[in-house]
Amino acid sequence: MVIKIKDIFCGQKQYIDNGQKQYQSSYKKVDLKKQKYYISELGFKDDTQSDKEHHGGIDKAVCVYPLKSYEFFRQKYNFDLDICSFGENLSIEDFDDNDICLGDVFRLGEVLFEVSQPRQPCWKISSIVGIKDLTSLVVKDFKTGFYLRVIKSGYIKKSDSLILEQRKHPKLTIEFINKCAFNAKENQDNIKEILEARSLALAYRTSLIKRYTNKENGLQEWQKDNY
Repeated sequence: MVIKIKDIFCGQKQYIDNGQKQYQSSYKKVDLKKQKYYISELGFKDDTQSDKEHHGGIDKAVCVYPLKSYEFFRQKYNFDLDICSFGENLSIEDFDDNDICLGDVFRLGEVLFEVSQPRQPCWKISSIVGIKDLTSLVVKDFKTGFYLRVIKSGYIKKSDSLILEQRKHPKLTIEFINKCAFNAKENQDNIKEILEARSLALAYRTSLIKRYTNKENGLQEWQKDNY
């Protein structure tokens, strides 16, 4: 599997005021159009995270979002979304969350990545993009994107491609994990299997154990627009 990179985005802390909430965020990212980018174990050197309790860190170093999901929202809801509407670092071509598995090891330029978890979208997507209930649609349609942890640091270029070097859990696609987490009551055995995967990020594991134990279904409270 070879996945082409369409765009690379990095962001800095900004103050956001949507008329209802005021907060700091590095969600709004731009294409710096650099010849090469350095990626450490904490992600892009040119990127920041404003809310380090919930974003960034070793298990969420780089956020990836598929262009196919943009097309999905255009066709299903007639949303004409701008580039980087989901605050991603990498936008990828031709593949989506149903093609990517937990624990997949990819090489990109000098960097070696491992897929660590699905993204857990929060209310900021709706707030910043300005489309009511967009976060909930991302969750309900299982179009979250995913995170990468960095196994080996180094430089990448936009012309580099993600090259799959190892697949550990062929059943555990990002979309499959999202479907199980969304309906934990009906996916108890599947969630047990997901939790057995050592590649799963600690914070996501903790959240999934809670949903499994409580047999939770549907959105989490912080994924709703009124949060």
